[in-house]
Amino acid sequence: MTGRDSADRPDLPADDPFREWDAAYVLGALGPSDRRRFEEHLAGCDACQDRVAELAGMPGILRALPPDQAAVLLSAEPSDVPEAEVVDLAAVAGRARATRRRRRLGTIAVAAAVALVAAVGGAWIARTVAPAPVTAQASHLALRPVGSVDVTANLTMQQKNWGTRLDWSCEYPAPPADYTLVYELVLVQADGTATVVATWSSHSGQARGLGASSSIPADDIARVEIRLQGAEDPLAAAMT
Repeated sequence: MTGRDSADRPDLPADDPFREWDAAYVLGALGPSDRRRFEEHLAGCDACQDRVAELAGMPGILRALPPDQAAVLLSAEPSDVPEAEVVDLAAVAGRARATRRRRRLGTIAVAAAVALVAAVGGAWIARTVAPAPVTAQASHLALRPVGSVDVTANLTMQQKNWGTRLDWSCEYPAPPADYTLVYELVLVQADGTATVVATWSSHSGQARGLGASSSIPADDIARVEIRLQGAEDPLAAAMT
């Protein structure tokens, strides 16, 4: 390694035999054995660690320099090169530190901007696009006979953003052979308005897996009824 006067490196001890090795180490110019020796020294020398950290950005700067300037920087004897073309190692180190600081600050700024956009955008979407889901639990109703006909049903009613979902199964007397009965599920509101939301036919004494949807909110439904199609009187009913 080419020696320099100790005044050029006031940050390193004058008796440190590795005081000139930092740049060569960062640039990968040390041979395997010298590199090993310097890394062993580096582990216990705070001053050398600081210098290596300062020069850590130098390889990137060299890649950005024109070839002739990079060659000047790597010259073993800068004094042999015309003064106007000499690149000061200290200036390069300063540029490396400044570049590292800019990158760090830039990364922090980008991360903060992304977090802000995500927070504001997420809040805007929540307010304007996606309405809060209705999480009302399902109500279970047992429809029982109204009158002498033994018609029963078990029904689940659940409020949704768009209205009400209904699922049910029912049992009733089996119709005569080759005869079909058509039933209706009717929602009755508090003001007496009756709305047929489903019809189905039966050839036997039961029906399973029936389902329907209505725009009527669950809170507006006062009673659920099963009727024969076209009839006004219910066969079975339950209050909600």
